[in-house]
Amino acid sequence: MRRHRFEPAKLVAGLVLLCGAVFALLDAADALRQPDWVPLAVVPPGLALAGLVAAVGYGARRARRRAREARAAAQARDAEAAAGADLGGLPMDELRGTYDARFGARDGNAPGAHEWDADGSDADRSGADGAGADGSRADGSGGGSGGRRAR
Repeated sequence: MRRHRFEPAKLVAGLVLLCGAVFALLDAADALRQPDWVPLAVVPPGLALAGLVAAVGYGARRARRRAREARAAAQARDAEAAAGADLGGLPMDELRGTYDARFGARDGNAPGAHEWDADGSDADRSGADGAGADGSRADGSGGGSGGRRAR
């Protein structure tokens, strides 16, 4: 048989009802004379106490479970990072997938797809005269397919 977890609220409720039953038995046997209102003054507050104990116990179990789940998630993230996992599942990946589905995948040589140098510049893509790889100029003038022609 599987072990059950300890629930203190059930213990408190059982003890309160057991005390009420003992008082009723002693009163019925004329061994103890008590006013009729005593069980009504003892049992409901005792059951309210059992309810309070149940709420506190539930809160403690929930906090413990959340802490255990957070530790497990952190260990899983650490294991993923240690394994060199990429940053899959980010919102930008969803946007990129939508873009690729509508317009086709971008190739690395397409305009706007830069491969930057180590210093962060793209000097190898522009000529000495300031023209880009496709012949267009940064100021909008010049040959190339980018921009409108002035007439």
